[in-house]
Amino acid sequence: MSSFEELYEELTDKEKNMFSETVNLLLGKTYLVYEREEDRRYYRFVEKHLELFTRYLEMARWSLHLQKPDAVIQLYNMEERNRYNFNLQETIFLVILRLLYDEKRRDLRLTQQVLVTGQEIQEKYMALQIRRRLPSREDTRNILRLFSSFSLLEIKKGHWKDPEAVFQLYPSLLLVLNAADLETLVDWLREQAEREEEEKVKDWGEEWEEATRGEGEPVKEDIGEPENPDEDNAYTGYTYTEDAGDTGDDGNPFAGEGS
Repeated sequence: MSSFEELYEELTDKEKNMFSETVNLLLGKTYLVYEREEDRRYYRFVEKHLELFTRYLEMARWSLHLQKPDAVIQLYNMEERNRYNFNLQETIFLVILRLLYDEKRRDLRLTQQVLVTGQEIQEKYMALQIRRRLPSREDTRNILRLFSSFSLLEIKKGHWKDPEAVFQLYPSLLLVLNAADLETLVDWLREQAEREEEEKVKDWGEEWEEATRGEGEPVKEDIGEPENPDEDNAYTGYTYTEDAGDTGDDGNPFAGEGS
């Protein structure tokens, strides 16, 4: 079995540059998807030099997996570091996309693309009944662009936050979230959303009590809607990027798992 140094020295100067570029890309986005055009040449390069990449990444405690049936290359940190933690809203979208991917793929041939619209994403969001209201269009855009940066999807037509937009979903979604976890995760998300709603009502009540405290007539003051703070870590994601720090799992049954 050849060492990393021996394998590396067999590369041409051009291949060495490609090797460096590909390693940095993998560390930044976790997945390389053959189906995605911008990933394809990197996927092929890793596939051709799989032992070289494996030897190099193992030294830094990274594990490289070539999932041939789905044509996806996945990077996983053996120490479970550099883990991106999805918040509650992002986790809901992740579940929605995984469910839509499964539904669409059942009706397609293997060679066909899995396409969904922004409208279908919204309809699935409401059908799950995790939250009562749709997220803002700005939040929707930011979440979908985040997932695109991990090669989970790509916009094919329209604008990120529009219901008419068309998105291609990639098989990397299968590795982010296992089918066996879906039902349990949906139930857990509902519990988290209910608890969040109860806390919002409680906070609003306390603010109203504070505003009306005192003698005589209550102070009639428009205190507005209570702020909605960023959700605590709702689901420890399976993607890896810059170290997100220790946010705590808040009882998340999926915290600490890997892809």
